[in-house]
Amino acid sequence: MTEFKKLFEPGKMGKIEVKNRIIFAPCGTHYSSLNGLVTDRLLAYYSERARGGAGLLVVEGCRWRLRASAGGWMMATSDKYIPGLKTLADAIHAAGAKAIIQMAAHRGSTDEEDPASPSGIPHPFSGWSSVLPSHPRAVPAADLDELIDEIGEGARRCMKAGFDGVMIHGANGYLACELLSRRFNKRTDAYGGDLRGRAKYILDTIKVIRKKTSPDFPIVTRLMGSDRVSKPGDSEGWGIEDTIELCKIIDEVGVTAIDITSGSQETPEWTSPPYFLPVGCNTDITGAIKKAGIKTPVWITGKIMDPSLAEQILEDGKADYICLGRGLMADPHWANKAKEGRVEDIRKCICDDRCLEDVMIDFVPISCTVNPMIGKESELAAKLPRLTKKKKVLVVGGGPGGMQAAIIAAKKGHNVTLFEKGSQLGGALLLAIAPPEKDDLKNLLNYFKVQLTKTGVKVELNKEATPDSVKKFAPDAVIVAVGSTPFIPDIPGVKGSNVLTYQEVLSEQKKPGKKVVVAGGGYVGCETSLFLAKRGVDVTLVFRSTEPALDVKYWMFRKYYQDKMKANNVKIMPQVKYGQITPKGLSLTDKEGKEVFLEADNIVLATGSKAEKALGEALKGKYLEFFEVGDCIEPRRIREAIEEAIWAGVSL
Repeated sequence: MTEFKKLFEPGKMGKIEVKNRIIFAPCGTHYSSLNGLVTDRLLAYYSERARGGAGLLVVEGCRWRLRASAGGWMMATSDKYIPGLKTLADAIHAAGAKAIIQMAAHRGSTDEEDPASPSGIPHPFSGWSSVLPSHPRAVPAADLDELIDEIGEGARRCMKAGFDGVMIHGANGYLACELLSRRFNKRTDAYGGDLRGRAKYILDTIKVIRKKTSPDFPIVTRLMGSDRVSKPGDSEGWGIEDTIELCKIIDEVGVTAIDITSGSQETPEWTSPPYFLPVGCNTDITGAIKKAGIKTPVWITGKIMDPSLAEQILEDGKADYICLGRGLMADPHWANKAKEGRVEDIRKCICDDRCLEDVMIDFVPISCTVNPMIGKESELAAKLPRLTKKKKVLVVGGGPGGMQAAIIAAKKGHNVTLFEKGSQLGGALLLAIAPPEKDDLKNLLNYFKVQLTKTGVKVELNKEATPDSVKKFAPDAVIVAVGSTPFIPDIPGVKGSNVLTYQEVLSEQKKPGKKVVVAGGGYVGCETSLFLAKRGVDVTLVFRSTEPALDVKYWMFRKYYQDKMKANNVKIMPQVKYGQITPKGLSLTDKEGKEVFLEADNIVLATGSKAEKALGEALKGKYLEFFEVGDCIEPRRIREAIEEAIWAGVSL
């Protein structure tokens, strides 16, 4: 059994004593009530993460601005909110963890209620999304003074509610970061100029919180360690050397800890690192801070999903504490499993940032692709107890939905068999893993395989289910999770031998030639194009819409796809009308109305999917307990398949 001695070493920061070095990082949930009150859903969510073994939880940002509405956030704008906040602090303490609460940031030029920046400079990518305002106001010094006083009052209320400390949010490219950045702060007043002037907002916030709480009340400052744009010696922006100088000043002022993230207005991918960024991606910053001799304890945040990596960071002296946000959303019991040596049982985050899409784009309560039960902890617990009657359960399909359904049914005590018509488990996951930089998805597939074995599910590969074979098996319950098939558009010549589907290409069932036209500009078409381009194929992507990846909601990922295709020389033709496929290529009409013929060895169709309904239709009504989950209902994404599978499994 691997021991993580450093990770489970007790620590002390100011007057906060923690049982280990694992901290749950703040992540907005939208689980509070519409008027900003703590709800039972919030209590269950945080209690589960405290029971999971983390030493300290940083509760998501609560709003303290008097002129801000709740908007899915907890509120601390009045003493009337203190009793509710106290129930949350008490619940976390009762479950075995210490509790700090983050003071929600003014989001600067991206603030949804008060778009304001130091010098009126808009977000660099305004126009990419409706959530990015185009014309922020230049915030007056008097307003900054007012904000500082209001955050102090909010901190006082959180102290009265029983929280062990507060976190000041000075990261993510929000107002505090815009003030620090020479690129966005052109002021000549007290809030501009040299570093101390640009840091006045953060430094004065620390002083005011101290004044309004108590001299020893713990304060953690979260900082943007780098804007991930600036280079050493850059006269604008914010780099690692700037952070070190600010940390030296903060050392003098005195805070309990410094939490380091990175990423700014121009590099939002770094603020919540997705699958295409490396693991432990902020160690360069924290390592430099520690090397500079900063005395304040340093926390590191940023794609640390494996306990071995966390242990190594601590051993190397690159941080004093490890912050996990999405990691503990994906598996609240990450800490307990690591301590018990059950690393293979950790359900790791796949870094698809679907959670951010929920709260930042759709403005709905947060969920998680690999753990869609977050926020539903109480409902799941009520349905999970083992049943007295063991049933013979057949699951058809070895994709994410089928594997999850089988695991849950087996955990309830049923005798479960899974039929998979292919030679390996994975289904749609195998296709999702294939494109470049998607290795994080392998963690989910490996997790499912381990859990199938541990729960005793009998897996039969190369076993295609038919109505007759299911009848012969004689199950008490059937769960169908057979996925989808590619949608074939009505284009003359589409049945030609040179026409392939994205499934055939990504699974490497068929190998296309050196010159390919990919039809379909959604994210599947983009990923298929990148998959081929990385293998040296000359790729042209054609589609009917105005730009590629329009089905990708989060604008950051849409920009990623477009930048990557440009870097890999994928040629793009939007707003086309398909003509005819011939053995030599594809004819079409371009957006100017000109008829064009694209020579190609192969045409690859990435024009969507359709549900595989035949088996489900044949089995409906023949079994007392029958469920369909995932894409065989309607093609969607991994999260929907997993959630439907969980509810099907617990319903047996």
